[in-house]
Amino acid sequence: MAIDALRTQQQADGAHFMLDDPTVAAHYGDSSSEYHAVLQGTALFETSGAGRIWLRDRDRAALLHRLSTNDIEHLTPGQGTQTVLTNHNGRIIDLLTVHGFADELLIVTSPRQGCTVLNILRKNIFFNDKVMIEDATETLGQFALYGPHSTTLLQQVTGMLLDDLPLHAIVTAAIGDTSLWIARIKPLGGMGFALYVPAERLALIWTTLVQAGAQPLGQIAYDCLRVEAGYGAYGRELSLDYIPLETGLWDAVSFTKGCYVGQEIIARMESRNRIAKHLCGLKLSGSVDAPRKLVVAGKDAGDLTSVVESPRLGLIGLAYVRHAHAAPGTQVYIADSAVTGEVVALPFVTDSGR
Repeated sequence: MAIDALRTQQQADGAHFMLDDPTVAAHYGDSSSEYHAVLQGTALFETSGAGRIWLRDRDRAALLHRLSTNDIEHLTPGQGTQTVLTNHNGRIIDLLTVHGFADELLIVTSPRQGCTVLNILRKNIFFNDKVMIEDATETLGQFALYGPHSTTLLQQVTGMLLDDLPLHAIVTAAIGDTSLWIARIKPLGGMGFALYVPAERLALIWTTLVQAGAQPLGQIAYDCLRVEAGYGAYGRELSLDYIPLETGLWDAVSFTKGCYVGQEIIARMESRNRIAKHLCGLKLSGSVDAPRKLVVAGKDAGDLTSVVESPRLGLIGLAYVRHAHAAPGTQVYIADSAVTGEVVALPFVTDSGR
């Protein structure tokens, strides 16, 4: 299989895989070096665990438009956006990235959510809809490049200058004789790009990018950086426990597009300005596992969802904090521990996102 050749190359580059998920590289021997590569150079993160789905034919946009929070029908070729697949209570099923092409849409899911999203799309095709769905998870791989020198490296290997590519926009490119797509994504270290690569060329493109100067990035360092940037992860901040506005995903929600699944709940929350919880940062006084409940004066104050030890900031976390306690500087307590947390506005640092 094509992915096996990539795993072999990752191991040759020093990959140590997660014990609970042998498809994910925890680190490449030095998480601190990987972390600083994102801030000072270019880092290469393997993200093929996400699902990739093609939607084609006349009603491809209409299907996703009526199932998710953002305006999909007005996407033009080359444009992209994020949208949230929600249930009837407005709760998060998954955060999707959508790229527009002349005759198709490419949907990118969170890791391990491809089958879930695929099944929802298939179940919601109406009798007279004209939609073709193709699961491209096995045929199309995915990398992310992060860091301030990412555009320089991409120009070196593709000949294209991508500094002005809009967020989520996508272009066709080539590295050697391999044709692929490159899209702008939310940044870490000030810049971020996704590369969608034919599966049989993954190992080759990985090697080319590493030889050009990209530092392989493992999950441990990535999690530090995504928490610093305030980005939610599926199964942590992105779950059926929360509503997109609580997560701060305002850019992924249209308030003018009309009806979609869960729209009434989300629209009412926005119009009445009644957001029960807010995704915030926490500076922690000590080590603690997540998830945990937050408490203030013996009462439920929210949920601690992620904890990392940042090389720059020490122990920090992401948490959904109830509105009454969400002001920066407020102290909350982590349930069943002696650890306290100070509420911090997101992002923790500005160089991991803009």
